[in-house]
Amino acid sequence: MLQKKISSAVVIALLSTVALAPGATAATPTYLTTTQKAQLKYLIEEEKLARDVYTYLAGKVTTRKFSNIARSEQTHMNYIASLLTKYKQSNPTTGKAAGVFVNKDIQALYNTLTAEGSAGMVQAYGVGVKIEEVDIASLKELLLKAMPADVKAALELLFAASNNHLEAFTF
Repeated sequence: MLQKKISSAVVIALLSTVALAPGATAATPTYLTTTQKAQLKYLIEEEKLARDVYTYLAGKVTTRKFSNIARSEQTHMNYIASLLTKYKQSNPTTGKAAGVFVNKDIQALYNTLTAEGSAGMVQAYGVGVKIEEVDIASLKELLLKAMPADVKAALELLFAASNNHLEAFTF
């Protein structure tokens, strides 16, 4: 027990030293690259896709999971929207009705997923799994890259939430 406490204290001390080192934040940019700006715009549409599909499916199946998770997806959109605002970027979801997207691939995916999910409860849950697996893969890739701390924190939050959503859709 004492050894475990000492080990924990050593780990915390080492992590604190690394995190507070003078050069620790030097590698973390405080601006967005052109690629990162495009990624955030894509990400907010991906979150809108999830929200819109789940809202649509909430009207088709008899479970609260879809409406509850749709509300969570709106929260995710709000996080990304605040980052877009902070970094003076336009939000491609502003003024767009449910099921309407700027990105043609996301539009096609919405059309496919809503049709597929309408077939029944099992299919709807399968759509939820597909959406969350796509989100998790995108977020995992983005989290490997250097970016401003606020963007990284938002992505980590979305990553954890997507894993929770995936679990909710898995029987």
